[in-house]
Amino acid sequence: MSVSRSKQIQFLIVEDSDLDAERVLRTFKRLKIPNKTHRAKDGIDALDLLRGAQGEILPNAPLIVLLDINMPRMNGLEFLREVRSDQALRDIPVFVFTTSERPDDVDTSHQLNVCGYIVKPLHSAEMTHAFETLSRFWALCKYPRAAAW
Repeated sequence: MSVSRSKQIQFLIVEDSDLDAERVLRTFKRLKIPNKTHRAKDGIDALDLLRGAQGEILPNAPLIVLLDINMPRMNGLEFLREVRSDQALRDIPVFVFTTSERPDDVDTSHQLNVCGYIVKPLHSAEMTHAFETLSRFWALCKYPRAAAW
């Protein structure tokens, strides 16, 4: 089942590593997840996209954020704090997708109301399985209207 059936949800991948971002995109392609994706290299770039700070704002469509924690300038936890304190952005579903297995990162992320905390799989088959499972989950979920963001 494809996420595409779920109201044309778009994804914002917040990831500083070109390699990791490409792995996600290749996995989406392999699983035939056709949903539109956007990329930000850190929390500041992601906030600029979400707020339209550089004239480019994400389309008014349901959105899921896939968020790395370990990034320069503004890390994932700082981004989460900012998003959750912003009336216009606080309801956006965020899934942490990171290499960090630190209990403090897991706890803090959940305190900031993430939808899930996923440690990046090392192998391609594990990555495929993770996104296959998430794709089914995302397709079953109901999302708030984008206008609420």
